[in-house]
Amino acid sequence: MLSPRQIFEDNIRPAELLLKVYRLLEHDEPCQETDLLKTLRSLVHAEEGEGLTVIYNEIFLGLIRERAQLPQGAIRRTALTNLLRQAVVCSCTALETYLPALLTKHLEEVVRYRGRNFLPSDKEVAEVCKSLTFSLDDAVRLLSDPDPFFVANKLIGHLKFTYLTGWKGIQFTGLLLTVPRPGSEIADRLGREEGGLKKIVETTVRRRNDIVHRADRQDLGSDDPQQEIAFSWALQAVETIRLVCICLDELVSERLDKLRHGEPVLPTREAS
Repeated sequence: MLSPRQIFEDNIRPAELLLKVYRLLEHDEPCQETDLLKTLRSLVHAEEGEGLTVIYNEIFLGLIRERAQLPQGAIRRTALTNLLRQAVVCSCTALETYLPALLTKHLEEVVRYRGRNFLPSDKEVAEVCKSLTFSLDDAVRLLSDPDPFFVANKLIGHLKFTYLTGWKGIQFTGLLLTVPRPGSEIADRLGREEGGLKKIVETTVRRRNDIVHRADRQDLGSDDPQQEIAFSWALQAVETIRLVCICLDELVSERLDKLRHGEPVLPTREAS
């Protein structure tokens, strides 16, 4: 069975690949160097009348033959920015797949070790958990078989689609898995400001929503053009989500290791 970390790595990889493909294909105009075109035409045995499109930059040399039926307009810079948009979407998918996977893997263990005190004292988490309900059948089941996995699954199902996204999802997951101040501890480990990390993650999730639901427009009903997107911005978004999730994974592993070895773990405090 794959670990949550491996699940995350598998899901963030397409985002990183899309960024690399964009970087390979990035160009202003197809190459028109006569000698290079003549050499490539000879190399692939293309007839004189066959149209060839050559992409040439400092890291890539690519040749597109006429039979590919790929017009130059399809690979112009403005068209290639859709690769960046999809990288943003993939990175958010990786985050929102990872957080439930991490809770599913470890929350039962936290409940088993900490019992009824497993819930953190954070006000927002407590408020969210108030709306979690157990049916009469659930109550009877727990009385006859106090199964921590059942409780953990109920809570994860309650949080999954609304709360396990963005910075709030990172905070909730860390708190439930006994990391006392997830945001600030992640920031400290990365040597970054918590507010800056939070802003990047939240902006990335909002941008994903714009891309998926409004074709990357802030208002689908308007005549406004798509929002601009730069390689540097998309790279920062993807890398920030990657680093934040890796840090969270390390912090959770360290806290759980203390629980398993009977070391004292302070009650979780209210998150900043």
